[in-house]
Amino acid sequence: MLFRNSIAIILIILGVASPWIVRDYMDPASDDHFADQFCESVKDASETIRQSLSSDSGEAVESQKIANTAESSIEPYPFADKTWRVIQGFFSPETKISPQGRSVTPSALVRKDAITDSVEKGLEKQLSSLGFSLGDPLFVRIFKEERELEIWMRAKGDEHYSLFKIMRITEFAGGLGPKLREGDGQVPEGFYYVPSTHLRPDTRHHLGIDIGFPNAFDRHFGRSGSELLIHGGESAAGSFALGEHDIEVLYTLAEASLVEGQDFFRVNIFPFRMTDDRMDTEWEKKPRWLDFWVNLKEGYDFFENANFPPDAGVEGGKYVFRIE
Repeated sequence: MLFRNSIAIILIILGVASPWIVRDYMDPASDDHFADQFCESVKDASETIRQSLSSDSGEAVESQKIANTAESSIEPYPFADKTWRVIQGFFSPETKISPQGRSVTPSALVRKDAITDSVEKGLEKQLSSLGFSLGDPLFVRIFKEERELEIWMRAKGDEHYSLFKIMRITEFAGGLGPKLREGDGQVPEGFYYVPSTHLRPDTRHHLGIDIGFPNAFDRHFGRSGSELLIHGGESAAGSFALGEHDIEVLYTLAEASLVEGQDFFRVNIFPFRMTDDRMDTEWEKKPRWLDFWVNLKEGYDFFENANFPPDAGVEGGKYVFRIE
């Protein structure tokens, strides 16, 4: 009976004190000592309740003293304004707010570090055998129809990129053609840029890399969407899926190149390998996206001829390509 009464009082106090908990503990959720402060306060509250139950004055009197003390020291705070912080605090008390405004739990970062540390050991020998080093500049090409993702790297002192690895895309959302709007079940085609803020160590799909949709070209045509990823797993979930080991390798290479000074790496996405013969076939079919694909082929040919990805800009609703 005493135990049940104690639990009931704790729940009542937490309910009454929730607005102040929100203000004084959820706001500094990014503080490294947040969890310790919160736990210490709960411990203090538990001790106060224990003392109240053992006193002659009874539960109601002591609880009222607690409420009066709280009321005299802290003014009421509008609970509704911080609803999302309550959810964050109760369900993920260790959440850290990143400088970019994204929430990443320490456990996700620890898990990511363990993965990349393990992958690095196996990668070093592979990279060195081809003249590469971990942290060399990175470039990625994706071909939907062939379900292939190419990883290109530029070794120190080289002017051009060389192929390191071709990975199998286990699944991708939609079919050939660009993404038009949020929720259309389609992955995009085009030329995208990935800075360090687009790495997703905490995605539910093992690891993830946000490709940066929509870009300037997509926005020109009013196309919408968000969190279009290259991630691990067998399910596309609106994105591109790789096997778990493959996403671990890609993520490790991407993170290393960005840490070593590459401001971003490029991801070029094509409907298929845009050879002259294949484009002749499409020309005869006159598909809906033929003009768009002809524009993509300009960027495809640029890299095929130079082994260096072009800087893709947008002018007059078309991609234009320049040497970086």
